[in-house]
Amino acid sequence: MTSMETHTITGGCYCGEVRFSASPDVRVRANCHCANCRRAVGAQAVAWIVIKRSQFQFTKGTPHRYQTETGAWRTFCPHCGTSLTYEHNKRADEIDITTGSLDHPEDFPPTKDVYPEERLRWVELIRD
Repeated sequence: MTSMETHTITGGCYCGEVRFSASPDVRVRANCHCANCRRAVGAQAVAWIVIKRSQFQFTKGTPHRYQTETGAWRTFCPHCGTSLTYEHNKRADEIDITTGSLDHPEDFPPTKDVYPEERLRWVELIRD
């Protein structure tokens, strides 16, 4: 059964110490190419889903939370290092969740690119 069939999005870190659940009402599905995301996660781009902050909760464990130089708050598992969420006061009612941390990431393919001007030259953008 996929997360779309259970009407709840679930996920967590690689080691299983941190888990979360969220509403299936996804506002945005995107690949972020900004340098900040790339450095924080250690990847050429980061796939995110965006939901209402009030519809997200950690259900197991406590992630480490830190603030970046951009003013954003990021969380990750303190045991295995999996990047989990991103929040910024400019979008206080939303939280971004790394698509790779979802139990069923295949249900949430990115539909757009954000900060494409910061992409690495060898990364292909989503074509409409």
